[in-house]
Amino acid sequence: CATTDINVTQGEEVEAETGQMRDDSLLDVGIVIFDQGEVTDKQKEKLGLHEDVRSAEASYMAYHLKETMQRANGWGAIRVLPTESHIVDVIVEGTILSSDGEELMLSFNISDSTGTEWFEKTYKTSADDESYRYARPGRDVYQYLYNRVANDIRKHRKTLTDEQLTTIRDTSELLYAAGLSPDPFANYMQVGPDGRHAIVRLPAEDDTMLGRVRKVRDREFLFIDTINEHYANFYTEMWGPYEDWRRFYLIEAEQRREVERRANRTKFAAAMIMIAGLFRGPGMIAAGAMLFKDGTEISKEAEIHNEAIRELGDSLQAEVSPMVVEVQGNTVELTGSIEEQYTRWRALLREI
Repeated sequence: CATTDINVTQGEEVEAETGQMRDDSLLDVGIVIFDQGEVTDKQKEKLGLHEDVRSAEASYMAYHLKETMQRANGWGAIRVLPTESHIVDVIVEGTILSSDGEELMLSFNISDSTGTEWFEKTYKTSADDESYRYARPGRDVYQYLYNRVANDIRKHRKTLTDEQLTTIRDTSELLYAAGLSPDPFANYMQVGPDGRHAIVRLPAEDDTMLGRVRKVRDREFLFIDTINEHYANFYTEMWGPYEDWRRFYLIEAEQRREVERRANRTKFAAAMIMIAGLFRGPGMIAAGAMLFKDGTEISKEAEIHNEAIRELGDSLQAEVSPMVVEVQGNTVELTGSIEEQYTRWRALLREI
């Protein structure tokens, strides 16, 4: 596994499977809600970034990658997960390194249930006026980056043999079973010195405990599907305000840079005049000083655009409310954030 930086500059569409694949070779994918990365005080001040906005992006981007990967076919179920879980065969973990209206940079670590790391890559792309002007309705302005990620994951999966695919599926089932009930499944697997899981033997298909585990697993899949419905609703509601924020952010950032360039050109010209004034007289020095003052005043105009960017961030923060849902069960009421509910639900499943 190697870490690679990829600058996505060319249009790349999703590569889809054309043939029919056997059900037992389809891997279930879990896309964990992205790591929010770090939002520094400087970014909050100058770029108008908010931790609430970054938190919303973490859910939005994970779900958008799910939508992208589903167009490729060739997978089992693809779900967004609040936390990493052995319930799936392939885990996709993403981290937001940079995200605004001009640039998107995400790092990914892809691995399977055996503990094998498929790859670790960082993807970066940028947007300009034309990107927003010619973007098709309903298409993310950074869609090509997501397409590249989906294609890279698919390419690695295609290098695996049928035997390896089966091993991954069996491993995830045994790991899930051991997580629920460690003792009965302790002897079916072992962990090698490299940290990878290896199957020692498989339980019989009619094993009573395995049957119970599969029923519990199906219940958790249903719960995760319910969670994904909420992610889908949030994704849909966030789309419009989020795209507007990114587009207007780009406009204000470009205008701010133009003001800063004009101010710097004016200050540079003033400096040259004052230097010349050292040889030609105090009149030119005074003229240069006045021009430098003009450059300083121009620099202050940049703060207008900085304030506009901060206001855009405040506006998006107000529109993106935290996802809080309540799920009523037969014997327990689960409340709180989705992440908290999922943790509580898994504890209940272990009790079952």
